[in-house]
Amino acid sequence: MTPPMRVLLLCDRLDISGGVERFVCAMANHLAGEGMDVAVGSVDTQRAEIQYPLNASVRVLTGDARRSSGDAEAASSRVARAWRLLRTQWRVGHALARVIRSDRPDVVVLNGLTTACSVLVLDRRFAMRTICCDHNHFTARSALWQQLRQWLYPKVGAVVSLTRADEPRFRALNPRTQVIYNASSLRADAPSLPDKALVLAVGRHVAQKGFDLLVKAWAAVAKAMPEARLRIAGDGPLRAEHERIAKELGVDDRIEWIAPTGQIERYYRDAAVFVLSSRYEGMPLALLEAQALGVPAVAFDCPTGPGEIINEQTGRLVKLGDVNALAAAIIELLSSPALRRQMARAAIERSREHFSPQEHERRWTMLVRDVAVRNAYGAAA
Repeated sequence: MTPPMRVLLLCDRLDISGGVERFVCAMANHLAGEGMDVAVGSVDTQRAEIQYPLNASVRVLTGDARRSSGDAEAASSRVARAWRLLRTQWRVGHALARVIRSDRPDVVVLNGLTTACSVLVLDRRFAMRTICCDHNHFTARSALWQQLRQWLYPKVGAVVSLTRADEPRFRALNPRTQVIYNASSLRADAPSLPDKALVLAVGRHVAQKGFDLLVKAWAAVAKAMPEARLRIAGDGPLRAEHERIAKELGVDDRIEWIAPTGQIERYYRDAAVFVLSSRYEGMPLALLEAQALGVPAVAFDCPTGPGEIINEQTGRLVKLGDVNALAAAIIELLSSPALRRQMARAAIERSREHFSPQEHERRWTMLVRDVAVRNAYGAAA
């Protein structure tokens, strides 16, 4: 009897509530349901610490490396952050390469550019068994990481681009590039259409998510619409800084700060508008979830991501970093229940047509099997 295909999905850590971590757990569950022998691995996250549901059949592996204290986002200077990141990623690379060598999978999925490069630069023997997915846009990381990617990605078995916009750049590095959109596991047949002027943002409190910009925009929204409230769901190293900005602007009593939760769907359903204030994104899962549940959205037009998810019928895209435009778009949607109703229904229809979870799972399953078969054939030859 042929043993089941062994698949290993890796990322730095699984004890935080982020889009990459959610993808790893959801994909592991799906591939296990397809009859594969699946493991998820990280530097040091134990099963009890994992933030998302994980099937009992999915194995949890760690490199047993000691994680450094602190967070690179919170370092005191740009140089300090850079050195801390490099030291951290060196440990990450050693830990995850150790997991791969120990588990000997047929296919490895490396999630995140820094994770992939940190592992591959230390051990490239398993490169042709590897699928790399950056989970961000092509130029999101520094020149160092982009140079490492240019050297390492041509050697791997396949690359996944989350967007059509980035596909040509990834394909120039590796012809075995595929576009696979993210997809929301949350679905709705009809929007909830709440009447209250409640706006929702979801994400970690890190510079990428731009919550400092959102709070500044909210000062203008609060002035124009005293009844409006903003709810930000997430945690992270910059939360205290964002709360400080809100207090300085006098809107701290108009913002609700809530911790990450496994019951996020109810917060989407309570929201009249969803806002994404990110400085950059890949294919943002929170925005996909909001649209799948029929929540009209306002988003910065990041280099990739939001522009492929929402259109004029389902939300508003505004110039990247333009705080005044972000505030104006939020006010426009909050001021028009009729417009929100139209957008909400259109969002659900667009989500079904373009961001099907079944298609997402099917394409990932086919890619994993293709990489495994190609390597098995090459070994046999």
